[in-house]
Amino acid sequence: MADNAEAASRVEFHQSAPSPVLGRPIPYALYTPDATPAAGERWPVVYLLHGLTGRDGDWFSWGNLATILDRMIASGAIQPLVVVAPGAGDSWYVDNPDEGSLGPMETALTSDLIAAIDARVPTAACREGRAIGGLSMGGYGALFLSLRHPDRFKAAISLSGAIAEPMRPGDPRLHASFVRDLYKGAYGEPINRDRFNSLNLFTIVAATPAPSDPPGLWMAIGGQDYPELIRAGAHLAEVLQAQGYPVEQHGGAGRHFWDYWQRAIEPALIWLSPQLKTRCD
Repeated sequence: MADNAEAASRVEFHQSAPSPVLGRPIPYALYTPDATPAAGERWPVVYLLHGLTGRDGDWFSWGNLATILDRMIASGAIQPLVVVAPGAGDSWYVDNPDEGSLGPMETALTSDLIAAIDARVPTAACREGRAIGGLSMGGYGALFLSLRHPDRFKAAISLSGAIAEPMRPGDPRLHASFVRDLYKGAYGEPINRDRFNSLNLFTIVAATPAPSDPPGLWMAIGGQDYPELIRAGAHLAEVLQAQGYPVEQHGGAGRHFWDYWQRAIEPALIWLSPQLKTRCD
């Protein structure tokens, strides 16, 4: 139960969804609100992704999200909604064909997990009722999955997104030990520059003009975050806007940690809530 005497919401940790694509279950934590959908309506659902070295449930155990949601729903700041916090390891949310890797995570999350949640919970099982967000690596993942699957997600939230420019030939990042530690083999070991670039947000955006109804994008990063992430995020927002994507950019004081993300998720949810529908046409 959420730690709020006025709410009877529920957080369930250590849940799992079957994934034929991965060949193993996808772990997740699930928040359901203190509400019942009205007749003919269903709950919107937001998928929130963790950062590097994180796991399913971080948004609730570290991010205090259930208390935040209870308060915002009770005050009317946002509508009642479901939040799913999956665990994807250090996959960077991409499909990885390498032996011994975490496997086709992008495909598993956008197919198997969504199907399992829609079958279990009374969600609005359509794009108009579904959004995705995340922090750091998960902020990258939320943008990546929403741009690659605009038919799945109405909007995306990226908090302190771990965004990087494509790698040039001879790029020093290819041989930097801290970069290898950062990407954990998600793009090959050693890093395969062509694979990294093909899955890079700048490459995807350059090759993908906004569709007629593009996902709305919210990007926020604190002023005390890593300078390279601040620069890359600002550049990506410019590229997205040039391609026709609607982007909201936000900053404020904050570092690359939960104290910032707990604050930053609130205005992001207020922006997101009116975009999500409770009915699928």
